[in-house]
Amino acid sequence: MKNDLIERVFKRIVAHNLRLDLDAIPHSDAFQNEIISLYGITKNELDVFLSILKESHKILIMEIAREDEKKNLEKISGYVDADLHTIQKLKEVFYNALIVEYEKDYKKKKTAGQIIKELIPRLLYINHTPLGRLMNKAIMLDEFERHVEKNYREFTEEWKNENYRLQISINEDIIRNIRNGKKEVQENNETVKPEKAKNQRAVDSPLHKEFQKQNDSISKMLQIYGTDFFFRVNLRKCNFSIIEQAIDSGVITRKHDLVTLKDMLKQMKSNLGIDSELDNYYEDIMSLDRKLSRCMSFLKK
Repeated sequence: MKNDLIERVFKRIVAHNLRLDLDAIPHSDAFQNEIISLYGITKNELDVFLSILKESHKILIMEIAREDEKKNLEKISGYVDADLHTIQKLKEVFYNALIVEYEKDYKKKKTAGQIIKELIPRLLYINHTPLGRLMNKAIMLDEFERHVEKNYREFTEEWKNENYRLQISINEDIIRNIRNGKKEVQENNETVKPEKAKNQRAVDSPLHKEFQKQNDSISKMLQIYGTDFFFRVNLRKCNFSIIEQAIDSGVITRKHDLVTLKDMLKQMKSNLGIDSELDNYYEDIMSLDRKLSRCMSFLKK
């Protein structure tokens, strides 16, 4: 069973969602091309993978635009990590985008709730327009939020993992029949990502060699080397626990430093599903990201 590929598809959806911009919800048409290109799987395999993720409540699937046969337009779906915090953040993004788009089209400003109430009877007619797509995303994210809150037991990590294993077992034969051989993804190991190249230079520097020998407390290390270098070195070495320790112990308290770390972590998360080595630290990365989000809401600049 191609468990690792299913996990990679899931992590690509998570990586998209965490961008928290207008492209944060991957569209089925573009996402299909992206995944097939990245991992060499077939469309039928991807459909099964998405079904497994949906049934195990790892993702939620929304309708962004209905099929329109008269205009030769296909149905477009969107994929969202079934995590309440992610859903709420995305809802905020697309509620704000809906307000901006409505004001641009109608030259007046209303709240997202007022816009939805006004335009929902006309949704079928604005189906494939920018405003219509934003409407569908805003409506569905609100539905997702209420659904997850109401049925929270079915969205715990324990429930998801148990049912994920069950779905894997149920669909094993289906996937085996779709395709017997596994097409390996071709990766160019000679290509170094810009952020990775920057991190490599920091690790190889004489300062880093001195840093490794330093046995003093984290507080003293930060005083000597600074937070930027501390973050880069430990992210490059995947020492997420050391960074968490620095945050938990109260050594790092400035919101500016946490924002800097958040930006660095965002770049790292964008490579999830592509960098197989990085995928091994998925849970550590997400744990640190959640911790940062919580701390940034409380700390002052």
